[in-house]
Amino acid sequence: MELGEWLSRGLSLTWRYKSLWLFGVLAALGTGAPRLSGNFNFSFRTSMPPQPWPPGFPEAVRRWLDQNWPLMLLTILGLIAFSLLLQLLALWAQGALILGAGEAAAGRSPQLAPLGRRAAARFLRLIGIMIVLGAPGFLLTLILVLGMVGGTLLFFLARQEGARIAGLVLAFLVFFLALGCLLILTAVMHLWSRLALRAALLEDLPWIAALRQGLQLGLRRIGALLLTWLVLDVGVLGVTEFLLSFLSAIPLLLFTGAALAVFFGRGGPVEISTMFRFGVALIAGALCLILLSRALMAPIVTYAETVWTLAYRAWAGLPAGSAGEED
Repeated sequence: MELGEWLSRGLSLTWRYKSLWLFGVLAALGTGAPRLSGNFNFSFRTSMPPQPWPPGFPEAVRRWLDQNWPLMLLTILGLIAFSLLLQLLALWAQGALILGAGEAAAGRSPQLAPLGRRAAARFLRLIGIMIVLGAPGFLLTLILVLGMVGGTLLFFLARQEGARIAGLVLAFLVFFLALGCLLILTAVMHLWSRLALRAALLEDLPWIAALRQGLQLGLRRIGALLLTWLVLDVGVLGVTEFLLSFLSAIPLLLFTGAALAVFFGRGGPVEISTMFRFGVALIAGALCLILLSRALMAPIVTYAETVWTLAYRAWAGLPAGSAGEED
């Protein structure tokens, strides 16, 4: 079975077993929110000059931060914990989705509850695989950050102009070198994880054996692997993410502009309570937009995981299901 057949059969399986889209929604949460880049500047020009901060406003903000810094710290830690739990939930859903795609590819109807239990039973393997494959990227990112910080410190602490310029040039060299290596490493680890996760789930291998199997299979099928990656992850998923990011910017801009007009359009002094309500409204709107975009990504993620599963089954020599059983 070639890539064209995998794409066609993957589309048929994705449309037939729409119940797997539930796992697709959860798995899409781990792919990140739409990447909305750029600077969004809003200016409201009126005949009145801009109003300054009310007297004592900066001091009031400082006092509030001094009094509520434990709450701020707990909020930051809570956001980190929530992000981690979200990634773990997405990894579990991806495992269940791969198992469901494997059942569908073998000609059997996937059932959500058994898939969830099987993915939970293999969850530690999936975590081990992702930790091993994510560690090099983490270390390289740490080197990148340390290089930038070190170069910046040399720039500000050095007394001679030549040393400052050398520190700045060193920081930029480290940044671009580490960034290039990080991008290449991320792509390699991503492809390796595609194969290793399926080895652990579809062949029921321990995580070390799954890593070995994924590496060996990837080296043997490097050409087909890169082609599948270009078509699915770069073409299908990448283009869809870009379009969603572009389309999500429009309602985000409209909502932000409306919120600014409602909370600050009247002019006058700015109060802390007004800023707080504006922040809550903006966060609530962004969360709703993120959830909607993730729901829209569900069938695309399900389709990509299904095609990758079909490809892995063919490369690993696993028995193929009868196409007639699906119709």
